[in-house]
Amino acid sequence: MNYKEITRKKLYDFVWSIPKTTLSKQLNVKASHIKKVCIDFDIPTPKNGYWSKLKHGKKIEKSLLQGDFNKVIKLEINKQAKSKPILKVPKKLSKPDDLVTIAKKDLSGKEISHWHRAKGMVTTSKGILNITVTPKLVSRSLIFMDTFIKLAKQRGHTISHKEHYGTIITVYGIESTIYLREKSKRIIIKNNGLWNETELVPIGELVFKRDDYPDKEWYDSKKVKLEAKIPDIIQYFEEQAMQERANDIERELRREQQQRQQKIEEEIKQIRKNEIEKFNRLHEDSSRYRKAEQIRAFINAKRENAIRNNYLDASLENWIEWAKAKADWLDPIISKKDDTLGEYDDYK
Repeated sequence: MNYKEITRKKLYDFVWSIPKTTLSKQLNVKASHIKKVCIDFDIPTPKNGYWSKLKHGKKIEKSLLQGDFNKVIKLEINKQAKSKPILKVPKKLSKPDDLVTIAKKDLSGKEISHWHRAKGMVTTSKGILNITVTPKLVSRSLIFMDTFIKLAKQRGHTISHKEHYGTIITVYGIESTIYLREKSKRIIIKNNGLWNETELVPIGELVFKRDDYPDKEWYDSKKVKLEAKIPDIIQYFEEQAMQERANDIERELRREQQQRQQKIEEEIKQIRKNEIEKFNRLHEDSSRYRKAEQIRAFINAKRENAIRNNYLDASLENWIEWAKAKADWLDPIISKKDDTLGEYDDYK
């Protein structure tokens, strides 16, 4: 029995970034085994409707992975499955893809370029499969691209044109810029001047390149032609897309976790703010109550003193009533509205 080792975290990232049936093909592991492993190792998996929501850009919720992220899991390799695409390269074009048909027509009327980097070659126009080769390699280039496109589509991927980017392969929702060109080498041209000049000369070998990050090239070698590498190229894009999707999921989970943490911190901050406001109000109310009681004590003392000294008259009685009203206005328990000052909170 052959096994493939993978961490809980990596498998978690994969099952949330690629449908299980597709993941099964890429990992060369039965979908039923992936499901069993996820259950056995407590790895949460997407619920029904997750992929549809993801496809249409709707908000989705991901269950967080708990426990040991780095625990290693052994996946049973499916001996009968073949993860690498099967390749058949024809000797001539047969029912070419529409993109190839358009490229063929475009290249047939092209003039040979005299531009330094493409000297002696023909290049497709904008909006068409990105190909730059000498006329003698046009047929081979079209067969290569037709084989590549058909195999990519067979695997569920798409090839298209994107403004400002060129030819795009889309694998599991991940876009990559690609182009096919003939390899050139720099030669020295001797002249009678003080220094020699250099020139790029096509050498009859094809190069297929991923022209974004991380860039990568495949090319003819002495023993293996580029056409034979198409399955490896497709597999590369699939593995890269899986990893990028997994990275996207991880970044999204990190972002959500940061948002949750930020929300918790903001809630704690708000609770603290509310507590401080409540305490300040309590402190202020207790201070107001104490002052109100002091005013009442002063009023009583003044009245008793007036009675003892026999000068309690109507004027003082009016003042006493006025002072009592002000004490009731200040007292937070009574909070009597004053005819002149209004509510105490308005006075502040």
